[in-house]
Amino acid sequence: MNFIYVLSGWEGSAADCRILRDAVTRPNGLKVPQGNYYLCDNGYTNEEGFLTPYKGVRYHLNEWGEGTQIPQNPRMELLIDPLEDELSDDSDDDNEDDIDTEFIDTVESSQAWNNWRDNLSHNMYNEWRGIC
Repeated sequence: MNFIYVLSGWEGSAADCRILRDAVTRPNGLKVPQGNYYLCDNGYTNEEGFLTPYKGVRYHLNEWGEGTQIPQNPRMELLIDPLEDELSDDSDDDNEDDIDTEFIDTVESSQAWNNWRDNLSHNMYNEWRGIC
């Protein structure tokens, strides 16, 4: 719950994804390592490094109270984030310089990223169904 990057100077009417594109492409801008992502709201495009919810799907907390119906589509929580496991395997390398780290330097939607989100969503849903 900390700020990791602040970009001021844009007017309030500017579109979120326009500002994000500017932040990512600046020389000292927002750095998102390849293979990592931020959770964003629907003001952004689902794209590499920026995971957004599905449009038209309700995500309200009151839908998950006791006695409510079970999810009808993949949209629960993932008990084990595969990326977390992968990153924890590399924890011995924390002292090395990140010189070789590649960062996301463009902001554009792609079918590959949408497929990645679908796969993540289905894995979460299937894991949840296996628990119930």
